[in-house]
Amino acid sequence: MVREEVRLDCMGGFVVTMVYGFSRPTGDLDVLEAAPRDAGRAVLERGMQGSVLHRKYKIYLDHVGVAHVPEDYEDRLTEIFPRTFKHLRLLALDPYDLALSKLERNIQRDRDDVLHLREPSRLS
Repeated sequence: MVREEVRLDCMGGFVVTMVYGFSRPTGDLDVLEAAPRDAGRAVLERGMQGSVLHRKYKIYLDHVGVAHVPEDYEDRLTEIFPRTFKHLRLLALDPYDLALSKLERNIQRDRDDVLHLREPSRLS
């Protein structure tokens, strides 16, 4: 059991859906960074695909191995569900950083996400 605060920097479809209001299905929470490292690794292992938590909540944690995000993205993170969890902080990429992170892969789902993020209330 993790007893210290763990920070997960989140991106992907979960963030587009839960933070920026785009209605589309997703089965994972893409994690760019987990800190501190050892406690973060423990959280990622407990929430990985096929875990008890995945089966219970129908969503799993997916540590992103390679992601292209803008420099200093950490300065622009926004907390998701503040003060909801005792030892867990979920932080989301801001809409600009999230859009830029999706451009390289360029699949239709990512293009749809970027179109949603560019709506006036999100990107100006």
